[in-house]
Amino acid sequence: MKIPFTLRFAYYSFRAVVRAGLLLLCAWIFLIPATAEDISALGAREGQTYPVGLRMMRAAKVFVVVAPPRAYDMIAMGLPQDVPSFMVRLALMQMAAGNVLPASTRVAPTTPNSRDIEGPRFIQVD
Repeated sequence: MKIPFTLRFAYYSFRAVVRAGLLLLCAWIFLIPATAEDISALGAREGQTYPVGLRMMRAAKVFVVVAPPRAYDMIAMGLPQDVPSFMVRLALMQMAAGNVLPASTRVAPTTPNSRDIEGPRFIQVD
């Protein structure tokens, strides 16, 4: 028995749309440079096109938007420690917000220091 043409056409069209969507998603995660919003969320220097943690942040964004609540339960079951699914969800939401690196590795915003003065500087050694 051969499947009617309209059903085959619908099936192959749907398959092509899904493949194109997955290709677009992978291109967004791996090839598209960071926007100004991504750079500020990651705490990176201005002008960096691919800051550290960009791919992880984008993958977490996709997971938070697409994954059903049961996915967090399955991840929690797969972890070796007794981690509740709420903590897994919280961690992924923090990654999606750009908090993927420890605070010590982030670039601190440069503020003028009160010790910087105009003119000569004198060093006194005790």
